[in-house]
Parts: sequence; structure tokens; C-alpha cells
Amino acid sequence: MHSGLQARMDRLFNQHGDGIAVCVAADHGYMSDVTPNVVKLHSIIEAIIRGGVDGILLSPGQAVRMAHLFRGRQGPALIIRADWMNMPRLGTSNVTNAVPQRLLLHQKVLSAQQALSLGASAITIYLFLGYNDRIEAEGIRICSSFVRECSEIGLPCIIEPLAYGGQVTGANIVDILTLGARMAVELGADALKIPYTGDVDTFRNLVEVAGVPVLVLGGARSDNERDAMELFAEALEAGAQGCLMGRNVTKSPEPERMIEQLCGIAHQGWPVTRAMQTKKWDYLRLKAHPFKCTGCQLCVTACVASHNGDLQPGEIGGAYGTHLARLRIDPGNKVGYHKVMFCTLCKKCLDVCPTLALRWHPVNGAVELLVDQCTACDRCVEICPTGVILHSDQGVQIRSGDVLDWYPVICDLCGGEPECARICPTAAIFIDKRPEVDFLQKEPV
Repeated sequence: MHSGLQARMDRLFNQHGDGIAVCVAADHGYMSDVTPNVVKLHSIIEAIIRGGVDGILLSPGQAVRMAHLFRGRQGPALIIRADWMNMPRLGTSNVTNAVPQRLLLHQKVLSAQQALSLGASAITIYLFLGYNDRIEAEGIRICSSFVRECSEIGLPCIIEPLAYGGQVTGANIVDILTLGARMAVELGADALKIPYTGDVDTFRNLVEVAGVPVLVLGGARSDNERDAMELFAEALEAGAQGCLMGRNVTKSPEPERMIEQLCGIAHQGWPVTRAMQTKKWDYLRLKAHPFKCTGCQLCVTACVASHNGDLQPGEIGGAYGTHLARLRIDPGNKVGYHKVMFCTLCKKCLDVCPTLALRWHPVNGAVELLVDQCTACDRCVEICPTGVILHSDQGVQIRSGDVLDWYPVICDLCGGEPECARICPTAAIFIDKRPEVDFLQKEPV
């Protein structure tokens, strides 16, 4: 491999020694309408650099204006968009289309040498499949030209295959993207920027077919940032070597925090739930946005599955149905509204327990049952203000030899990774930092 090419690939993919790059696409300004993220691009770029981004994709003009932000070894890699297309103005993207157009157009805007002189560590170009034969042939010509130019000067060429047009359907889009990935590699792409195929298995196959580093796109802007993080986590599981997220970052109300979350997933192996915290908390608690709750009951199902998944009916804790879920969704005061009821860590159950059978868990701070000290007196169940301490279906023999007919079923925060918060599709349930926990307990009655 050309030594310059290897050095620039390392600048992009190996800043952390793990071969993974968290990148942001901020090149929309000359292909779509003027939106707030375009107007405020400079402050957004500064924010994502503070967040630790590995690479940023810019248009040639913005690369000139923001060159000072990429200086030094600690700065992010600069990726330059070397071509132009008008797809967002054809009425299919989430822009207002001040000047709508009818036909897809695609052309080169600068050479690889010009991109290198602007300080680029790589260039990115499109390859359209599924529109018509002319556009595909023009794309092949443009990509081939760039590959030759990049090869001569040691500049990585990232090709972005896109499935777009009348020949693309829900049934064949995965096959078209996979074909596009292989075509790009056969043309000489050093890496790919490509949409997610929708599931881990098909994307893993695409990554294997490609055989070069794959950066997954973030897709259309989602109001729930968890969607973008879960997409990224799945892509990494499938073998992707990073992302090139666009509007999900640049239109985020907190782009710096969003990058910190994506970097945590990429470089520190955080699960999505952990990434949503941004910072590691010693103790956490559940909180809710009731107005976001749709009543889908996924949280309830996840709660039961996470605690009973390995148990069979008849075993301790094993049960059919969701009646032993440690939270519930009640109807709200208005039609279509819901109340999210879960353990608020109010401490009332600890205070009322006569035998100190309940305590704060020493690691995660959740309520912990010491079943050998329990007498099934029912006081914790009666005093729980949200009514989420339940009777178990089965009894249990404790250390003294006595048999309890039941024992309290209490939220344990899933050991610090609450499944209800992880699975909630609207972030109606989420985790938040909890104040310091007072582990001192009164003497038993």
C-alpha cells in the first residue's frame, strides 16, 4: 500500500488504535436547502470536535473556511465531498425544496489533487444504482476517474453506493446495496460509506462482500437519538468500522453530547443504554416522560423477559404472562395518556421492613431483597406508593428452614442496565443520575 495512503487511512480509522472511525457528514449545504444546521455549521463543527469526532465530511468551500479546525495531530481527519448531486431536491428527502428538480444529476466538482491541497485525509463520492443506465454509467466513469487520481497521490477514496430510483423496491434494496458495495470495491474504493440494510445479518453479509472498511450512514433525522445509536451499535456488531452520521448529529440539540455517545459505543464498547448516560454514574434511577408513552407495553414485556428468561413455570420466579413485571403502565387522566409506574427509590419499603430484609444494593444502589431475613410480613407491599412491589408466584425455603409462601418481587434495575429504558422506543422511560446513596440502616425491630 502507498505509504501516504496508509498514513491517511490510519489518520481516519486508527486514531484510537481500534480501527474504528466516528465521523460526521456535514456536506449538505450545496446539495439541499438552507437549513439551520447549514447556517450554524461552524459552531456545530466546533461542538463535535469537542465531543471527540474522528473525521468530518465537508464540501470544498467549507473545507477552506474551516481549515484551521483540522490542524495538528489531535484534530479530526478532513474528508472532502468531491462530487455533487441533486437528489435531496427531487422531493424525496426531508427538505423543503426551494428549487425542486425532476431529474437526478451527478457530477464531479474538484480533483483528488485539489482535495489533497485542501488538507483532505480522504474524499467521498457517490455511486447511484437503480435510477437509470445513464446515471449508473456516469457514476462508474466518475468513480473510476477518482480512483485513478487518488491512487497516484495516496489519497483514500471512499465510495458511497446509494440505491435510488424507480428500479429500487423494498424487496430488492438490500441486494442493490450489496451489489453496489462490491462494484465500488472492484472499481478500487479504499472504504465505503453506505446505508444500513435494516438488520445485522444482511449488513454483515454486505461487509463481508465488500472486504474494505465500511462506514454506515445514519439515515434520516430521527427525533429519538437512541434510534441512531442502536443503528450504529448493530452496524458495529455486523463488522462495520465506523459511521458517517449526518443530520442525526448536525440537527441534534446537543451535537457534542451525541458524538460523545457514539464514541463511547465505538471506542469503549458501551451498550446503547450506557451511552445514553454519556457519563458513568455510580448510581442511577429510572425517570419518565409520561407524555411520550404510547402504552405499547414493551417495557413490561422486557422486564419480565429479563428476569424470567431462564426460568420455567413452576421454578422460583418463573411464570407465564406479565403480572410479575416490576413496573406497569396505567391509563392517564386523559384519553391517549399514560402513567408510567415504577420504583422511585423512595426508601419507604426499607424503612418499614422489621427485619432489614431490604437494603440498597452495595454496587448499583437498587433495592435488594435478602430473602433469608424476610418474613413475608407484607409491609413493603402495602407501603409502596407506586404499587410495584409484588407477591411472587412461588414460595421459597430460607436458610432457617422455614418456608415462605411468597416473597417480595422488587425492581433491581436489572443490575444497573434497566431493560425497560433500553427497549422503550420513544424514550418515555430513561435513566438519570441518582444522588449519593445513604447505606446506613436502622436496627431491626
